[in-house]
Amino acid sequence: MDITAQERRRTKGRHILTESFRQMELALAKRADSGEDLKFFGSEPKELIVVAAVESVARQGTSLEMTLNDSTGRMKARYFVTEVQPGDLDRIVPGRYICAFGGARSAPAVHFAINGLRLVESADEVSYHMIEVAHAALRLQLAEKATEAMASQKVEGGPFSSPVKPAQAVSFTAAAGAFSSPPRIEAFASPGGGDAPSPPAKAPAAGPLQGAELRAVLLTVLREVEGAEGCSVAAAASKLGVAESEVRKCIVALVGDGEVFQTIDDNHFAVL
Repeated sequence: MDITAQERRRTKGRHILTESFRQMELALAKRADSGEDLKFFGSEPKELIVVAAVESVARQGTSLEMTLNDSTGRMKARYFVTEVQPGDLDRIVPGRYICAFGGARSAPAVHFAINGLRLVESADEVSYHMIEVAHAALRLQLAEKATEAMASQKVEGGPFSSPVKPAQAVSFTAAAGAFSSPPRIEAFASPGGGDAPSPPAKAPAAGPLQGAELRAVLLTVLREVEGAEGCSVAAAASKLGVAESEVRKCIVALVGDGEVFQTIDDNHFAVL
């Protein structure tokens, strides 16, 4: 009944998602209304992992029919034992917690079809599981929003729209050059009137940050901001000297990668 070996064989190369019974019920209800495949925030996992308490159990040969409760909901579960070990099934009794992987089914009735399970040995596993459920849901929702935002931008711009010219970035560079103080060569003149070695010439001002460099610096700026509301797009653009459109494009990519999330509105973001 130990799922360590079974899980490697059955879930190798598959998308596995940590979930709760409440999310399964919502996903099944949405599929019944739309007729689409079973999805969780746009993701279509092959296996689901749950940690739940056994409320009741009925043994029928090499199969178990249980009622499980993970504090978010109650669901029937069925397990057909393929590799029975002596005494394994006897240890599954009401009141014990199990960790199981399988899939949500709606026929003949809503239930969780278990492919493998094991007994939970520590109460910490229950807490860690719920934290993983919340974290997985947050990452999937942020990725879904980022995908929708990018799709809407493509629709608004159209396939033949010209690229955005970095006019603001150029003006910022010009302004920076206009306010830079010139080198004071006279301060290095020797008392005897001889010319002192002139200081090294300044390198030409670099252009606005782009690509991986902009991504790394933007993450640093967001990490430095304190407070639950995070940093606004305008503030980040002002601090980096980059056009707001470029900063927003980079933030959309970071949201899709799960590095950044939206806080109080569409213009404020913070690091996960």
